[in-house]
Amino acid sequence: MLPLFAEPAGREKKPEPADLPPAIQRQIEKIIGAKVTGAVPAFGGLSVSAGFIFSFGDGQKVFAKGAHPGDTAHGTKNLGQEVMVYESLPVLAEISPPYIGIVSDGEEDGWMLGLWRCIDHDPKLASPARIYESLKSWQRNSSAKDILPRAREHNYISQFLTPEKKWIRLRNDQLAKQKFVTMFADQKAGMAWFDKHVPSLCQYQARIDKLKGEEGLVHGDLRLDNFLFGKDKTYLVDWPNACWGPLVFDLAFLFSNMEALGLGAAEDHFTAFASAGGASIPPDDYVAVMAVLSGYFADQAYREVPDKMPRLRWMQKSMLLAQLKLLSRLGIIESPPQMNGQNQQ
Repeated sequence: MLPLFAEPAGREKKPEPADLPPAIQRQIEKIIGAKVTGAVPAFGGLSVSAGFIFSFGDGQKVFAKGAHPGDTAHGTKNLGQEVMVYESLPVLAEISPPYIGIVSDGEEDGWMLGLWRCIDHDPKLASPARIYESLKSWQRNSSAKDILPRAREHNYISQFLTPEKKWIRLRNDQLAKQKFVTMFADQKAGMAWFDKHVPSLCQYQARIDKLKGEEGLVHGDLRLDNFLFGKDKTYLVDWPNACWGPLVFDLAFLFSNMEALGLGAAEDHFTAFASAGGASIPPDDYVAVMAVLSGYFADQAYREVPDKMPRLRWMQKSMLLAQLKLLSRLGIIESPPQMNGQNQQ
């Protein structure tokens, strides 16, 4: 299968190693106990947060990420939340790169970097089986229940577990609706599809309050690019949104992301994961979550591409289409018309 949309060539606007203050580098050298001999920018997620891979004279390699002057307002908060998770949740020592520590210039809007051991990642080693085994190793970790916030109370994840906004906002806001249909090659067909199916999408979105499936440790941003595939071990990174909540949220997010990248139909992953001993999700649950997630991405993907984040709308549009395709295969809606830039399957 082809990806639903071709990935843009551009990358996020991130700081260069030369932008790093000497005092921050000295802090890093003190923590590691060796001199920095080289540094290169690291690209993984879609944000503009700083990311570096440092090499040291004794052969060590360290990955650093975090906030910097010019970062978004959430950069420092996200790193603080992630460090809290690493320091309080023991299972991360088993499934994530070893956390080393944090360095900072002490300024509210300045530099703050978390440090982790660098993992040799080979994306060619990725496979659904390895992903399923990783999920099974941490999703049911009961210690997280008493450590982490509940998903419906989490400052970020809670927006996805309420029936407000999303498709309802697009239905009620004529300007937003008109912008939404600009994503379709035939805007008239896109408008007709929207008018026909938005009542059902709003109806299924409203069922997000009635999830009945298993709860556990939720990552909160479970995309394929947050998995690192070493030769003998699979690692999972980027934990600022960790919480305790419905496992269907992570699974719906991940499996629709895999479909968007051309790695199989989302519902097949749900079935295969359950067969491999993972959580078995009631179909009503993943229909409700797909309705909510697609509504969120529908209200984001049409917006202008941010100058510093050229891949953000691509990811959102890809997720939206994958989720709508799943809902159409389940008979909830008809498949949407061709979208601008969509690959022909």
